[in-house]
Formats: sequence, structure tokens, C-alpha cells
Amino acid sequence: MVKIPQEIEEIENQIEEALWSLEMHDEKEKALEIYLEAETKLDKLALTMEKSAFHEQQRVLSYCLMRQGNLLRQMGKSEEALAISEREIAAARGSENEIALARSLMSNGTNYIVTGGVGKGNELLEKARELFEGGDSYNHQQGLGWYWIIQADLVNAGIIEKEPAEVIEVSTRALEILKPIENWPGVARAYAARANAQEKMGNGEAAAGDRQEQEYYQSKVEVEEKGAG
Repeated sequence: MVKIPQEIEEIENQIEEALWSLEMHDEKEKALEIYLEAETKLDKLALTMEKSAFHEQQRVLSYCLMRQGNLLRQMGKSEEALAISEREIAAARGSENEIALARSLMSNGTNYIVTGGVGKGNELLEKARELFEGGDSYNHQQGLGWYWIIQADLVNAGIIEKEPAEVIEVSTRALEILKPIENWPGVARAYAARANAQEKMGNGEAAAGDRQEQEYYQSKVEVEEKGAG
């Protein structure tokens, strides 16, 4: 295992703290400010690093840019998010880290789809899926589960045209992957996506059951957040 230089580890922790304490609580502007600060610190560090440390710097930079792009997309700034994701994927390739690259391909693909580039976006998403399916680690499984969630969310948002029954299928697939590894944020999100599709199909009882499951697993996320704090 590669030893992460202390300065990079501290910046990565700063990003994680902003994710859970700010971004996850809808404080987008504050979170974005911290991510931009982290990016500046990482850029300065890159100037004096040896190769192995540089790979770690690129991995964390890719993650930092992904968080920025995700926020910009939520804030309706899709073109800015797409521009960020181009730099993100370049950093992921520079990291020589398979998981970082797969996550960036997925993020970049989503940005393309949201801005109308469905063909290019789907191509990137499929490349990400192939990488996630190539391993059985926690991170591989987590990424694959979230791949299916993104597929469901894009349909529910009306960005990709598919039948609600297909959303139920892919959401269930995500649950089958994420429940065993106890990725509760993903499980909650998958139940939310499935409930949405159930409602569109007029399956009121099934939708209500999925909403209950969503609330239950969301409460587990909140408990873990408090424990970590």
C-alpha cells in the first residue's frame, strides 16, 4: 500500500469533513469554498513532489474536483461542472489509480448527459462500469452500486427516456450490491429512486414501503455521521 504524505492526507480529510458536515446538509456554497481551498493547496504541493507522492496528489485532486463538479451540477451550473470534470478526469489518469479513474469517468459521463451529450456520457459511464466490474473490493462494489443508482436517477429526472419498470430493476440491482457492503447512503438513495418509479406506475403500497425503507436507511446514515463527529 502506498503511504500517503501527511499534507495530502490532511487535505483529503478536509474534503471529507466538508462533504459530510456541509455538502450533505445542503450548505453548498460553504462546501464549495472549502473544496476550492483544498484544490489550491494540492496544486501548490504538486510543484515539489516525487512520482509516488504525485500520484496521490492527483488522486485527491481528482476527488476534490469531482466534489466541485457535483455541487455545481446541483446548483444548475452544468456547463461549469462539465469544464471541471475534464480536469478531474485528467487528474484521475495522472493518479494511475483504477478506482479514481472509474469514479471520474462516471462523474464526467453524468455531466455530459446532463448537458445534452447523451451519447458521449453513456460511453463514459459504460467504461466506468467495466472498471468497477473488474474487481471485488469495497470500492469496486460501491462504485458499481452507484452506477446503477445514477442510471435510475437520470430516468427519474426525465433526462434519459426509459420505462419506470426499468428504474425499479436497476434500483433493485443497486440494493443487491450496496446492502451487503453496508453503504447506507447508497441504499437510501436506491430506495428513493425505486419509490419514485413505483409512484409513476401507480404502485402506491410498494412506493410507501420503499419510502419507509429510505427513511430507515437515511436514519442509519445520520447516526453514523453523529458517531463520526
